Amino acid sequence: MELRLPLFFTPKNRTTVRALFGLLRHRLAFRLVAPFAPKRAGRRAQRLFLTPPRHRFTEAELTALEEASLFNVPLPTGKLVGWLWGPMDGPKVLLAHGWGGRGAQLRSFVAPLLARGYTVLTYDAPGHGMTGGRESSFVHMAAAMEAVLEQVGPVEAVVAHSIGGAVAGYVMSRGAPVKSAVLLAPPASMTDYSYRFARVLRLPEEVRALMQGEIERRFGVRWSEFEVEQTAPLLTQPALIVHDANDDQRKSQWDADNPFRDGERYARHWPGARLLRTEGLGHRGVLRDPLVVNEVVDFIGAAAKR
Repeated sequence: MELRLPLFFTPKNRTTVRALFGLLRHRLAFRLVAPFAPKRAGRRAQRLFLTPPRHRFTEAELTALEEASLFNVPLPTGKLVGWLWGPMDGPKVLLAHGWGGRGAQLRSFVAPLLARGYTVLTYDAPGHGMTGGRESSFVHMAAAMEAVLEQVGPVEAVVAHSIGGAVAGYVMSRGAPVKSAVLLAPPASMTDYSYRFARVLRLPEEVRALMQGEIERRFGVRWSEFEVEQTAPLLTQPALIVHDANDDQRKSQWDADNPFRDGERYARHWPGARLLRTEGLGHRGVLRDPLVVNEVVDFIGAAAKR
């Protein structure tokens, strides 16, 4: 008799199955621990919040990286791994990924930018991709972007996805040498982001607040410093905000991304920023849609002429 596994357990869905069972395990743990030991639950939540998900590189990503030159940037947490397409002395565009992502996810922008005469750089942030490490955070990612910019010099533009977009706005508000910015589906608030994280895990507010407080004490920075209302008004560079209308309406019930209203907040508070609303692309579709890519490349070219 032939043994057939349910379709849900095909190799194609193994990652989804593992994620679902991992989520259910975490939810059960918090349900059991939080009422009796909220501080312990807060420490567990902190570990999860600071641990980015890791995924295997796709063949398309590896192929794109094979065409680039490798470079490294020293950091206190270890050596950051980056890639460069084109001559080092050309006008540069930096591509930055989001939480749980990799620089190669923005590969669709490489060829069009090279065709316009730009040198393109990207990297894997601490705790991500080939840079390695188990832990990361907004602070880790901001320090990484600042270190890359310090090493490679001024850039014509940063194209940054999700939390990478919020990081770009933050480092630019601190004087980073960036002439223009494209933010793809950025979160407008770390606190709001943590609320979405808490809803996914069904954390009580007491546990979420304990988690936030501990992270703030550990890094010596308050999350309010990352709010778009604090960073964007300080910026004068041209900016394009790309956000899908249904960004946070994911197919899975245990995962959610950044709502369209976050993109609206960026456009409202960043002086002169333009908001490009897309439909049907979701959170990651904006990274590879040809119309979005062309719009971004055109924007960078126009901003360079100002």
